[in-house]
Amino acid sequence: MEDIWKLTIVETVDTAKEYASKLEDLIKSVEVAKEQVNASTQKAIEDIDSAFDLFTSVLVDALHKRRNVLKAEAFRFQEEGLIPLKECHDLIAGKLKSTKLYVEEGHNILRAGGLSSSEETLMFSEKASLLGSLPAVPSLEEVPDISFQCPVESVRVKLQQTLSGVGKVSRMGPVQVTEVDEKPGALLVRWEEVDFERVVDIHSFRLQMAYDDVRGQMSLLKGNFHDIYFGPECQYLVRDLCPGVPYTFRVSCQVEGDIEWSAWSLPHVATTNYAPFCWDLSNSNYKITNENKIATKTSTDQSVLFSSSAQFGPGHSIEFTVLDCGVGCSDEGVGLVDTRVKGSVFVDGREKTTKLPRLDKGSKVSFTCEHIRDSKVRVNIDSNNKTVTYDWNISSPDLKLSFAICFGECNWKVLVE
Repeated sequence: MEDIWKLTIVETVDTAKEYASKLEDLIKSVEVAKEQVNASTQKAIEDIDSAFDLFTSVLVDALHKRRNVLKAEAFRFQEEGLIPLKECHDLIAGKLKSTKLYVEEGHNILRAGGLSSSEETLMFSEKASLLGSLPAVPSLEEVPDISFQCPVESVRVKLQQTLSGVGKVSRMGPVQVTEVDEKPGALLVRWEEVDFERVVDIHSFRLQMAYDDVRGQMSLLKGNFHDIYFGPECQYLVRDLCPGVPYTFRVSCQVEGDIEWSAWSLPHVATTNYAPFCWDLSNSNYKITNENKIATKTSTDQSVLFSSSAQFGPGHSIEFTVLDCGVGCSDEGVGLVDTRVKGSVFVDGREKTTKLPRLDKGSKVSFTCEHIRDSKVRVNIDSNNKTVTYDWNISSPDLKLSFAICFGECNWKVLVE
């Protein structure tokens, strides 16, 4: 009985320890969440200060420039108005000076008792005719009356209205990356709208990617992200990724009628551990280039080129692009099995009546695969805007298929992604 009692105590203590360990983990999660709130708040405050410091600088600079322009215009009007007045002033001053000299000459004659002869008297009198008429002086209505007009009150109101709506603080980005699925040499990134408080019509999404894990590294957050998708879809397959390398994704959206993009989502880090689709290097009839993604037929021997391994399976999508085509198109083919395809579809070894478009330069053929049940998969084939769907029996739910091309003529060039 005592042993049972001790065992019960031990089990209870172990359960309590496990519970305490989980509580400690939850405390750590809460601390991480608090750090996110505090760090993002500090970042938002810094961004607000930076933006409004810039606005202040730009606004003050613009006001100084406008003030100087207006002053220069006032000085120009002043100069234009003073030039004719100065000329008029100089003319009047010259006449005044000569007139005063004439008056002084008359006074001197009178003090001397008059002129000695009538001829001298006549000459002095004739000088009076040189005085002429008075120069015309422009009236005040004819000269500039410089003034400044500015709708100060309306400009103040407009400035207040404009500035009162500048900027917005978001509790979080309205869309968030919700799931990232690993694909061969790729990642399927999905996102969803999470801001249900505002009912808006989202017009477009913007997905960015950064190399490596840049969370918490402000210098890398600013310069390392680059755009990889714009559009209305809520998912995007990011191709040409290196296995085992972390990538950071973030997404924003644009509401119908807006020109600005929303706040970014939280950065989401993901890695694919699957090697990208690539061709086998052992077939001498094909030249393999571009990181083993492009196969070029170099001989006239009919030959099947397989993938480097069985890589294709449920949840995957693969696309073949014909970059160049050879002469004679009777034996071209692309598929997921090692049976040669001639524009026909084979399912479980039986040829189907559906004929897909012939392959030419620029043709694209894509395959997507999904599980129906453990013994069957559904494969969709899309070739030049024609789509067919077939259910294939498989021996194992974990079965992976190889992909292959078969050509008899040279110069066929096919890209797999």
